[in-house]
Amino acid sequence: MSRPILIVLRVLLVTLFLGFAVAAVFAPSFVLSVFGEPVGLALAVVLLAGALCVELVLVSVWMLVTMAHDDSIFDDRSPADRWVNLAIGALTAGAVVSLIGLVYFVAAQIANPSSATLAVLVIAAAATGASAALALLVVVMRRLLHSAMQLRSELAEVI
Repeated sequence: MSRPILIVLRVLLVTLFLGFAVAAVFAPSFVLSVFGEPVGLALAVVLLAGALCVELVLVSVWMLVTMAHDDSIFDDRSPADRWVNLAIGALTAGAVVSLIGLVYFVAAQIANPSSATLAVLVIAAAATGASAALALLVVVMRRLLHSAMQLRSELAEVI
């Protein structure tokens, strides 16, 4: 991995992390003022949990990028698997939180139909699908990482 790409990637990761941290601070008061008490509170909880999950994934990516730069990601004793599992867990947790929010917003839409709740419902459905798809994608990437680690160790034995 070239140094300019590494620097740009790390700048983007830090920017995203700070953006989600700022959103986690200001989003609850904003959604409470827009949606009111029951729906806004539920949306604030979902947003805070989602921001935490995204930040965990960003930290995992940072650590994996560092290992890739140091060429230690394919080492048998590398903690890469731990960071990949953390990313999968955070994405799965994000999907579960979004799904719980989706169920709540469906119930709220049925009880009190409004266009604002309908928009939140659509966003919660998209967040659930995206989180689940990304978790499954990272599972596939973990399998590829294991295959690469095995091939590298076999190649090292031959050499």
